Amino acid sequence: MMKGVLKMDFCKNLEMAQDILPLAIATVPMQPWETPYDAATALKQGTIFPCLDKPFYVTGGEKHA
Repeated sequence: MMKGVLKMDFCKNLEMAQDILPLAIATVPMQPWETPYDAATALKQGTIFPCLDKPFYVTGGEKHA
């Protein structure tokens, strides 16, 4: 076997598996309609929707936004 190449015997029936298994299943919660932010606030917050305005933590628990 070549160096750096994985032996993938478990994938012999991959063609069949992709025909019967779903690629993904998304679960998306309902988003209530609300008045969007004005343009300046939306650019600062990164979203026009207040309900999607979530805190962003880079590292160490510091709040950035």
